[in-house]
Amino acid sequence: MKSLFSRYDHIFIRNLLLIGALGFIAHFILSIVVSPIPQSDALDYHEHALRLAETHAYTANGFPTAYRPIGFPALLSFFYMIWPSTIFGYALQSFLVSISALLIALILKEYDAGNAISYAGSTLYLLLPMTWMQSMTFMSEPLAIMCMLMSVFIHIAFQGTRSRIVEGLFWGIAVLTRPIMIFSVIAVLIHDSLKDNNMKTSIAFASGIIIAILPWMMRNTYVLGSPMIASNTGINLFIGHNPEANGSYKFVDEMRRFDGQSEVQANASAFTSAMHYILNDPLHSLFLIPKKIAFLFASDAYLPLQSLRIEGDTYRERMQNLPWWSYLLMIPGGFIMFLGVSHGTMLLQNNQGLRNSAIIIGMIIPCTLFFGTPRYHEPMIPFLLIAMMLGYAQNKKLLGSMTLFALAFPILWLIEYVMIFFL
Repeated sequence: MKSLFSRYDHIFIRNLLLIGALGFIAHFILSIVVSPIPQSDALDYHEHALRLAETHAYTANGFPTAYRPIGFPALLSFFYMIWPSTIFGYALQSFLVSISALLIALILKEYDAGNAISYAGSTLYLLLPMTWMQSMTFMSEPLAIMCMLMSVFIHIAFQGTRSRIVEGLFWGIAVLTRPIMIFSVIAVLIHDSLKDNNMKTSIAFASGIIIAILPWMMRNTYVLGSPMIASNTGINLFIGHNPEANGSYKFVDEMRRFDGQSEVQANASAFTSAMHYILNDPLHSLFLIPKKIAFLFASDAYLPLQSLRIEGDTYRERMQNLPWWSYLLMIPGGFIMFLGVSHGTMLLQNNQGLRNSAIIIGMIIPCTLFFGTPRYHEPMIPFLLIAMMLGYAQNKKLLGSMTLFALAFPILWLIEYVMIFFL
């Protein structure tokens, strides 16, 4: 296996490291300047990391928990052991974002893109409002995206059993960070089993995944009585399948009946209730699928809600109360999604195209089962950015052969804004 530094020329690596370093410094400084107070899921991850650093136990309200995925809080807790300050959290998130940017450049390089295209792809990722928000909020996406991209890069760049084990390890960490990524892992395993008859490499890949997640599942079996990865599967399924479900995340009063139960019992009860509703009213659940996909690919206008404390009882009210300038944050990510889908065929023209498509499909399927939210399309952005850069490198055109299909996105975003502000 060739080492990373012997695989590429030194000038390319030097310039890439410079881009990554400047990106890290800029993201870190802005995060400190803004210093948003953690809220919602980010607050839970922050508090879990603090408790892990202090007690070395993963608990909530004094009891063992698996409701929030362990991956990101576990990594953040190592930094909090040094100094329990949000500054270390900002440093970690900025570092993860910068590593992802470097990996995008390396993947582009593996697809025979020139140095300039690789530099541009890395820089554009660092300039996206999405990555700035990721650096200053304690959400799990930066770690999950970095692990996913690392796995993709290792699969493209290196061969051999050891590489497949390492690839699986990173996918396992991604699953521990965002359990919903298990669907992408399953899609990859299906793809590899159909395309590659080498059982040895498939076993090595699966072994890496098992090595990563098995200790956590054993812990949950011992303290919670179930070999789960996260204890929120049933709750999330119920959110997507109840009489008031609208296709996105929506808290309903009926969920309060799970409050008096233990975490595992609540998860099981919610799962049973969701399945009961699906069987009794399958048409409602079926008709919600297009709405779930629409919510998944909604605009990035949600981004400022992660760092700004905006008053409002509903998502619509909070959106209406946002400052006018925050709506500009949706434009860069919108262009990447539009142009990336426009050049979507580029992901199919290289050797790993079908595999990358399987990963993306693995991100869409769980939203049709649970619920859709624009936050869940964040891991797709690197793939769309890579497709956009490859399409431009090959044809020297901003728009690709799938432009007509990509027009569905701005139409969807226009409908979204009409519904928020005029209906």
